[in-house]
Amino acid sequence: MTAPAYGIHWADVLTLREEVRLTDGSVGELQMSLAKAVYQTVPVLYAKCAYYTDITQPTPLLVGFLGRVARRLGVQAVEAQACFHLDQGMGGGKSHALVGIWHMINSADAFFASDLGRAVATEATAGGHTLDLSEVVPVVLIGDSMSPGKTDPRFGPATDLFGRFLWLLFDGHPDRMGRWKHYIDLGANKTTLQAAFAEVARPVLVVIDELMDYAMALTDQTAIGGLPGEQAFLNALTDAVDDQPQVALVVVMIRSDEDQAGYHPAAEEMREYLAARLQRNGETVTVTDPNDFAQIIRRRLFARADVDTAARTVADAYVTAVDDAWSTEVYRKLGSGRTLARLADRIVETYPFHPDLFELVSKEWSKVQAFQRVRSTVAIFARTVLHCVTQHEAGLWAPDLVGPGDIPLHTDALEALLSSGVLAGNDRAIQGFRAVANTDVVRSGGGGGNAFNLDATLAANGVAAGQPAPALRMATACFAYSLVPRAQAARGATKPELIAALAGPAVPYAAAEEVFNALVAGPVQGGLGALERTRTANGKGAERFYLSIKQTLNMYHANAMTMVSNDLALNRVWKRAQQLASKGPFSGPHFVEPPVGGSTAAAACFAGVDGQENRLVVLDPRRWTLLNGKDTATRADLDVAFGVTPGLTTTYAASMVVALVNTQRRGRARDRAKDLLAWEIVVAQLDPADEEYLEACSRRDDVRSKLDNDIKWAYQHYAYLLRATNGLAVQYKAVPDGKTALAGQDVWNELVAASRAVTAGALAPEYVGQLITTGSFGRDLTPKELFALPYSNPTWPMIATVENLRQAVFHLATSSEWMLADSDGNEIRPAGPGQIQPASMQQLLRPRPAPVPEQAPAPTPSPGSDGAPDTNPAAPGTPTGGSGQAPPQVTPIPSQPASGGGPSGETTYEVTKVRLPLSSITDDSKREGVWGLIRELASLIDPARMSVDIQMVGLDITVTARSGDTHQLLAKAESLSGVTVAVEDEDI
Repeated sequence: MTAPAYGIHWADVLTLREEVRLTDGSVGELQMSLAKAVYQTVPVLYAKCAYYTDITQPTPLLVGFLGRVARRLGVQAVEAQACFHLDQGMGGGKSHALVGIWHMINSADAFFASDLGRAVATEATAGGHTLDLSEVVPVVLIGDSMSPGKTDPRFGPATDLFGRFLWLLFDGHPDRMGRWKHYIDLGANKTTLQAAFAEVARPVLVVIDELMDYAMALTDQTAIGGLPGEQAFLNALTDAVDDQPQVALVVVMIRSDEDQAGYHPAAEEMREYLAARLQRNGETVTVTDPNDFAQIIRRRLFARADVDTAARTVADAYVTAVDDAWSTEVYRKLGSGRTLARLADRIVETYPFHPDLFELVSKEWSKVQAFQRVRSTVAIFARTVLHCVTQHEAGLWAPDLVGPGDIPLHTDALEALLSSGVLAGNDRAIQGFRAVANTDVVRSGGGGGNAFNLDATLAANGVAAGQPAPALRMATACFAYSLVPRAQAARGATKPELIAALAGPAVPYAAAEEVFNALVAGPVQGGLGALERTRTANGKGAERFYLSIKQTLNMYHANAMTMVSNDLALNRVWKRAQQLASKGPFSGPHFVEPPVGGSTAAAACFAGVDGQENRLVVLDPRRWTLLNGKDTATRADLDVAFGVTPGLTTTYAASMVVALVNTQRRGRARDRAKDLLAWEIVVAQLDPADEEYLEACSRRDDVRSKLDNDIKWAYQHYAYLLRATNGLAVQYKAVPDGKTALAGQDVWNELVAASRAVTAGALAPEYVGQLITTGSFGRDLTPKELFALPYSNPTWPMIATVENLRQAVFHLATSSEWMLADSDGNEIRPAGPGQIQPASMQQLLRPRPAPVPEQAPAPTPSPGSDGAPDTNPAAPGTPTGGSGQAPPQVTPIPSQPASGGGPSGETTYEVTKVRLPLSSITDDSKREGVWGLIRELASLIDPARMSVDIQMVGLDITVTARSGDTHQLLAKAESLSGVTVAVEDEDI
């Protein structure tokens, strides 16, 4: 811990309340609510009397108010005020005082055992009277939790204030409903109310909180008719309470000028009407005073302690350290209320806070209507003192007194300050000052900002101001002084005020002045970029310095940049990449990103990509990048996607081309996207009428255009499948400068140049014939098989369109070297390319047989022969790719001969059954035979063979294969109604 030369540091004298530490300075429920204390709707610490009295400073105004209420209720036979009207704005202590009243009557023993309670008792019993609050009947009506004309379980059948008052007044009565109906029938007048009070015959406390919220609800069109009756009841209540001994009325009714929302005219008229009657029968009460401000804040944040000695010690140390320079250049110029003669007393009064900070908050920030003096200050100061105490406990420097320069703007104290209401909820001002804090003072989280960086320069130059970050501290003070207009509409702080922010027992004036000169030197010299100076027109008066948020688009932008994460930027890059992608000769761009909430394995990501078409697959840059030593996972995923390694069954990987980003170039695109997102935030914050609006739009549009170029530039790589000597492999390529992998045409041109694709109309029939001949298929190919090859076989080039291959096949089928045959071996002569059927499975493209030379007539069969000539296995009717024999292990089951028609000429049908016992097909010849059988079945039910009349078919298929290889078979089966599938584990 740091030990000051003058004695004990305040962090060793005062102990932070536990809730300040536990909530990281947020202090939990800063705004007290009578409803939460009374009805316990949510757990709050102040609902316990002991906690409430512990954090409540017994200030004269609060003690006086509670004492007068207690005297009215609990002291007999004395004249005491009956009606109390609280009309202060938000943060004025009204709810705090009401919760005190509740504890005073509901937990009297605990309340009056506290220092607050003892002070209240002394006030209430003045003159030697006895105080007894044990019999008080509480009637608590909370305006913002009631709806006019609606029932509520808390109030029985009542729907208006009069009915609700009666229901609570007779709580505990054996005939509560009867008494309620009796007085309801009498009407809401003074006589009725006096009779009700008399019947109860006990002290009664009536509290009506947030009455104007209820009045505003009454102005609704559906409830406006009830307003006169409610007003009449309240008028009668003020008179009845005043005339009835030991009955008190406390009403919270905020003035319209203290309520930011304002009031409806009818509600305002009701308020003015009641205010006069409350004044006639009582008084308007204020429960806090600026003079008590420091004590209230100290008690709210710290455990109770005797600080007089420590405060006086540090005050004396401050005064003793003042030399001629400090006295002449600072304290004589601060004003009459801040002279050196008054410094010690001011320090004692506000300890451990510097009096300049309290004066700024209580006399200048508090003038802003939205700034709630106690509540907002506690929110800011709690985070500030927690930071200072944490620093002190870690052995780091902490201020001798917490001053204007000690609010830690690099923590969430900045947001507490900006959202406190000091800027009146002006979003543009909030954003502007947030940008100034991050740019000119210190970056969120620390480690940047002009003032922060300036401290390093000052230290390197030997400037010793008795503290580690004098520039940061002085800049923070300038920030605090710049938030609101000051006395006589002045802006910012004077030089003496800024230098005073560094004052302390061991701070040389010369060093403090050097820090000041460095801060105001200007941004080129490392000073504050947003600093403005104001001089009086006549040359009199002190020059003032403040941080400006006007015409500083760069500051808005810098602040917006802090709100844009890398993830958000990459999301924009990915979204825009999908918009920029073009298909070119491909069937269309496909976009792959990791599934949201599902498996992130490569197989899951690429599951829906396979298909018999040319696909340009664009990958999400948030997961997949190439090169820069960070692409191992990407390459592994693409090996799975292309079927090089197990994990995903792919049939048409050969026709898939993947576009992906370069790792390093992705970084530039991401940063550009952050820039764009920040400018979009800035434009959204500005009013179109602002002079900066058009400039911001222009900068946004310029960055947007650059982002498009950066994204195209980042998508530098593409990948496709090749068959190498050692098997399948993924080939990675880069497009030339000026091209992008997002453009299908650019990628296709590169594939053509690499002989991996052919341009439209350039597929030569001879090349196709060569591919078939050298393909080692071992059999003739059907058109369906042939037209699948450019998509499934990486040794074939990708073709721009099916028509290209159809043209080539037509020229082959009509050439002297190839022919198209039906399933019986008969030649089919297509008249044009349009007659080539890519989906046909009963036709075969085969080499045209050599002409058979003429032979002599066959000899007469010898006696005993069957007269049948030998069959030539090479005859035109025999396909070159098969043996012509039945597949092995196939047992034909004979059927009745087909007759084609019955006796009457009608079509007759037969049932053909073929049973293939479960057997191994690891032998190539066996597998080829089974394939011939299945192909013949496929040809038989081919929809293109309309001449074949098939009525029904049934299949019972058992396949033992590697896990995953039957995925598409299962998918096809499950798409047919009535089909059942089952997959079982097999140990081979």
